[in-house]
Amino acid sequence: CGLMPMAEIQFRKYADPATEQLNNCGTIRWRTANRFAAPIVVRTPVGHSKCGDPWHSVSDEVVFAHAVGWQVVFPSNAEDAVGLLRAALRSNNPTIFFEHRAMLDAAWARRPYPGDHYLLPLGKARLIVEGSDLTVITWGGMVERCEAAAKETGESIEVLDLRTIVPWDRKAVIESVNKTRRCLIVHEDRITAGFGSEIASVVAKECFLNLDAPIERLAVEDIPIPYAVHLMNSVVPSQEKIADKMIELLEF
Repeated sequence: CGLMPMAEIQFRKYADPATEQLNNCGTIRWRTANRFAAPIVVRTPVGHSKCGDPWHSVSDEVVFAHAVGWQVVFPSNAEDAVGLLRAALRSNNPTIFFEHRAMLDAAWARRPYPGDHYLLPLGKARLIVEGSDLTVITWGGMVERCEAAAKETGESIEVLDLRTIVPWDRKAVIESVNKTRRCLIVHEDRITAGFGSEIASVVAKECFLNLDAPIERLAVEDIPIPYAVHLMNSVVPSQEKIADKMIELLEF
């Protein structure tokens, strides 16, 4: 019995001092033989916006993907945020709910209110654009850029929005890559050991014999997010960089 706690941590990097306490929430069911649970939703803004720095502009979602027992949600638009937040509130497991800073004020992310009973399952990807020659897997603030880049190329490119990192929709990813025979993973976390590496590993194992090109990742370089806007934009994957990588894979 009791109320569902919903905490807000002002920015993603500010959660680091609380990492041990958050980790304990994820393992409490295991530690108590399922006698106790910690159904909490922690909301936190993440990602690039109008300016950058190493504290306010990082995503770093892979840290919580490693936290046993936690669900990790990363919507790209207002409608998905409604449905996924309701699902998180109904869950008996703790959830990290990432809210991308750029999406909070972006016309692309706005959607009509889907109603008081709208609910989305966790672990179900959304097909943004259907295509036949390349699969692009992305989430959060990169979804808008990937969709625009796919249209810019004029090629038949499939764009999948994962929506949740833990759990993630392996079935949708594998089916799409087996169809298109090419895979590009785009995210805003750092490229080394980012969650894109996990996806690439699964795709390599499950789709290897069907691939016509190497699995590629496009993410933030392994440096702090710069303060200056033009430098920040040079580090975060841009629409131009994404489109160039798409063409590179299609021409392989």
